[in-house]
Amino acid sequence: MSSSDSPRAGCISLEELTALNDEIASLVRAGVPLEHGLGCLAGDMPGRLGEVAARIAQRIEQGEPLDRVLADPTMRIPPVYRAVVEAGLRSGRLPSALESVARSTRWLTECRRMVIGSFVYPLLLFLLGWTFLVFFVLKIAPGLAKSMGDFGALGSDVMATVAGWGRSAEYWGPAVPLAVLVLIGAWWFLSARASLVQPYSAGMALGWIPWMRGVLKSLRMATFTEVLATLVENQVPLPESLELAGETSGDRQTVEASRRLADAVRRGEPVAAGERWVGHRLPPLVRWLLAAGEQRGALLTALRQAAETYRRRAERQAEMARLYVPVLATVLVGGAMVTVEATLVFGSWASLLKALVGIALR
Repeated sequence: MSSSDSPRAGCISLEELTALNDEIASLVRAGVPLEHGLGCLAGDMPGRLGEVAARIAQRIEQGEPLDRVLADPTMRIPPVYRAVVEAGLRSGRLPSALESVARSTRWLTECRRMVIGSFVYPLLLFLLGWTFLVFFVLKIAPGLAKSMGDFGALGSDVMATVAGWGRSAEYWGPAVPLAVLVLIGAWWFLSARASLVQPYSAGMALGWIPWMRGVLKSLRMATFTEVLATLVENQVPLPESLELAGETSGDRQTVEASRRLADAVRRGEPVAAGERWVGHRLPPLVRWLLAAGEQRGALLTALRQAAETYRRRAERQAEMARLYVPVLATVLVGGAMVTVEATLVFGSWASLLKALVGIALR
């Protein structure tokens, strides 16, 4: 296998996918043949991105269509992106479809950066708190355990156990913060991949953070409605438009609901009647706008409004996450460390003082 055909050449990051997407959209919009434009740009693109651009240009020059080139497993292009390209080619509006996915990838990149920024201060708090905990176990706990045992203070057995941890502190002391840093590094590496555009990968990387699951869902539905609007605008039959747009969401339930709704439309049923076929699998706003738009002959306008609504909703939720996630993380991490260390330090001292007072009053 040559270096140009190696899988490594296709393992691009999310930022590289965004850059490649922007270049393809610009070339198509300017009417420049992709094989010529990407071939010329490949030398100016760094690393893997340049390799992927060169491979795409070479295969298009050999007569392969863009969607088939991107479907090659060695390219490692996410299925969601391939679906957007297919929908754009089918509608004849590839730049518009690519612009939709570009907005989503930029949002994902910003969300990822926001997460890292939000957890820098809590991470520093954890490292400082852990350092003090190790110092307490090694230097303070042995003396406290002896004093509490001598005076029969409550909790002396617990403090003796804590002091006993010091015998293995050389192992667990550095191991715990190192494990935390390794986990953060692994998250940073995996979340940088282009596969983050896939709903499952995005959910695993970002969905556990407050408000971020809502951001991801809104971005997914914004892409779905924008691509569907582009297809409808260019007179692609509604059943096919629903299926293609469903694939661009990357969400299994949305894909299934879109296919079932498309089948219902092929049978001659109105979109409004399709609610009993798709039920909860499409968001209420999408179902209502599809039905209302079809009934009033304003489906395109309804879809554009839905896309804008989802984009604004994602912006609001992302702003909430940006404002409150750092505060919540700091309170949780800092509060946990303070609680543990205050219990060990002040609890043991209070127990020791109580024992001393009891002895003095005898």
